[in-house]
Amino acid sequence: MAYILGGNNSEGYGFEKAIANFAIRAVHESTGLVNLTSVVTPTQGNVFEIPLFAPITYQDYNPAGSGGNVSGNASEQNPALGQNSITATPTAAATAFDIFYGWTTAFNLAATLGAELGESFAEKVDQRVALAFATFKATVSNTYYATSADGFDRVQELGAMELQVVGDSGGTPTAGFTAASVLELVRNVKANWKKARLPGSPALVIDVDTQYRLLGELTGGAISQTGGSNLSDLGNELLSSGKIENIYGCMVMVTTFLSSASRTVAGQASIACLVGGYIGAQAVYTVMKQGLEIKMGEKPGGLQMWLTGVGYFGSGAGDLRRGGAINIATEAV
Repeated sequence: MAYILGGNNSEGYGFEKAIANFAIRAVHESTGLVNLTSVVTPTQGNVFEIPLFAPITYQDYNPAGSGGNVSGNASEQNPALGQNSITATPTAAATAFDIFYGWTTAFNLAATLGAELGESFAEKVDQRVALAFATFKATVSNTYYATSADGFDRVQELGAMELQVVGDSGGTPTAGFTAASVLELVRNVKANWKKARLPGSPALVIDVDTQYRLLGELTGGAISQTGGSNLSDLGNELLSSGKIENIYGCMVMVTTFLSSASRTVAGQASIACLVGGYIGAQAVYTVMKQGLEIKMGEKPGGLQMWLTGVGYFGSGAGDLRRGGAINIATEAV
């Protein structure tokens, strides 16, 4: 993540430099959602433009054929061109502390302030990344372009996945998109990813309650119980790191910053949900106009110091073909 060592009193002051250094360390040690995104700088001003092309595909050619608008049976394709825009906006965290703290416990205070500013900055970035999931298609089933020249459909927008609450059998689930368990959700995501012919493997972002629901599914009867209960390797990984690197060919990550929305689940509208996401490369962009910058100065009267961390960034869905929403129901259908 980008950062600048700056400050109104210059970095020659050790206390301010220590704060900035601890903040930078906290940012770089962060393993949040921003690592799943493409981090870019604005193309103009504070806006990043992402061009979107309809697919251009090859067709079988017969020089003696007819029906095309050029020689033989070839048809000239005129793909639709669109674009998405992601705007960076400013964010700030301001605080103040008595100068006497700096005189008596300078290093510890600097470490605490710096770590707090760095960690909260990383969290703010993740909050905006998580909010981007709500801009993917809200309903199940993929949206396709008109049949392409090679005769096969191409995905225009990935459909939303649904996860019902535990034990819920209400509504009419959509096959391949509605799951009654977290493991089924992961399988549905992987299957839809392959159907959409997308490269690589997707990453799923879920909430903490769903994480522990998944943990319960990973510690079932298939796990050895000799000498006491044992967590599975995947369950251990999930608890220790907050993610699973590979399950059914997918990564699963956990965040506490998913947004809430009323969504349609299993055909029943206005169900309270948390909106997670399943994304691949270039699905979500983080536009970094200005990374973390630490500023510090003395307040009028000389008895307090002000301390401000600022940033200027934004996140958004870049390509709706490369990511989708996960509607995690929090109430029964």
